[in-house]
Amino acid sequence: MHLDINAASMQGSNHNVRLTSEPDLCPTCHKSIHPKHVTSAYIGQQKKVQSVFRCTSSTCQELIIATYTASGEPSGARPHFYLVGLAPISPKKEVFSSSISEVSPSFVDIYNQALHAESENLPQLVGIGLRKALEFLVKDFLIYQKPENTDSIKRLMLGKCISDHIDDQNVKACALRAAWLGNDETHYIRKWEEQDITDLKLLVRLTVNWMENVLLTEQYIDKMST
Repeated sequence: MHLDINAASMQGSNHNVRLTSEPDLCPTCHKSIHPKHVTSAYIGQQKKVQSVFRCTSSTCQELIIATYTASGEPSGARPHFYLVGLAPISPKKEVFSSSISEVSPSFVDIYNQALHAESENLPQLVGIGLRKALEFLVKDFLIYQKPENTDSIKRLMLGKCISDHIDDQNVKACALRAAWLGNDETHYIRKWEEQDITDLKLLVRLTVNWMENVLLTEQYIDKMST
């Protein structure tokens, strides 16, 4: 839905422009909204309009800064501007099962910090964060399963932890590949040039899913032992 507005320049002149769309998702509360327009500024040198909206969710009501740019040189009685960005962005946290959260709360925290870096358009930090999250996940999982080996597991390199101590083959296969891609994110030269951060995120999620299956299976075997 378009919106026709007057956008004020720094010099005080008003520009009659059309915003081709309004934000339909609040970047703070992540709810679908019909935002209330508050004010707009015209930045002529950059062919840009910045508009302030207010989230209409009763539990949020935060202000949203929407940035619009013209396609080509703005012209005509009512030039059109297109939405290109929203701020501020509060990343939507990934929710994990109680099994994973209880075994490795540090993993959950680090993983969500990596997502925060992604939402702030800091792609070089996302992979590093995911690699660290994976190490905490794997070591906490192993310490939970084999508490007698806690000290040695803490000192081992991630690859050795995975190859020498993880028994479940699905967990091992996914965690090992996630570690390979995670290492690529921290090194100067990449070994896996056809894979990227999307593959790393997917492999971490697969590792989490297989671990959750192992943990739930163990819990039910303990609860319903013969």
